[in-house]
Amino acid sequence: MASTNITPIRPLPDDIDPPTDEAIAGAAQAIAEALVRRGETLAVAEGSTGGYLAHVLTQQTGASAWFRAGIVSYTDYAKQLLLRVASETIEDHGSISVEATVQMARLTRRMFNTDWSIAITGYADNRQPATSTEPVPGAPRTNPVGVLKVDGEIADAIAGATIISIIGHGEHASAADGERVQWQEHLVPSPDRYAYKRGAALVALELLRDRIDQSD
Repeated sequence: MASTNITPIRPLPDDIDPPTDEAIAGAAQAIAEALVRRGETLAVAEGSTGGYLAHVLTQQTGASAWFRAGIVSYTDYAKQLLLRVASETIEDHGSISVEATVQMARLTRRMFNTDWSIAITGYADNRQPATSTEPVPGAPRTNPVGVLKVDGEIADAIAGATIISIIGHGEHASAADGERVQWQEHLVPSPDRYAYKRGAALVALELLRDRIDQSD
C-alpha cells in the first residue's frame, strides 16, 4: 500500500442538496464519451451504493461497448466470495476501509481485464455519532460510523462517509499496477439512502473523469 497516492479530502456542507438527475446523467455521459473516444473499458464494484453506479452508467446508449461488469458486494461475505478480498484485510481494517476498497478496485480490474475500475464502500447513515458510538457491522471498533479519516487518523465526526478507489491509467495498463492506485474519502451528506447513493455515485464519476483527463 506504500504506493497509494492520497488525494485531498473534499468535505461538503451538511445541508447540500442531493445531485440532480441532469448532473448525474451528464457525468455518466462524459465518462461514456471519453471511454468510447479512447477505446477503453470500465468495471465497478459497489458496496454502499448498492448497484446505483452501475445503473447510472448502463443508462447510457451503447454502454456494452465500454462497460464490462458491475458487482454489488454489499456484505463482507460477498466481498470475499465474489471479489476474493482477503479475509485478513477485512479482519484487520474492516470492510469499509481504504485497504479493502483499494483491494476491491484492484481485483475487479484484474477479474474483468478492464482499463479502469471503480470501487465504493461507505456508510449510508447520516447520524452524527457521539464518541461512544458503536461501529456499524463491517467496521473495525477503532473506526466508528461517520468519522472522517485523514492519513489514517480520525479527524472529526461527520455524517456519512464514502471511500472511492479508482485504478487505471492509459491504454491497456497492467491490471496489477499498484502505483496508479488512488483513493479519496468524502463526506457525502445523506438525508436518505437514495440521496446518499446519488451523491456517492456523482463523486465517483467526477473522480474518474478527472483521472481520465489527467491521462490524456
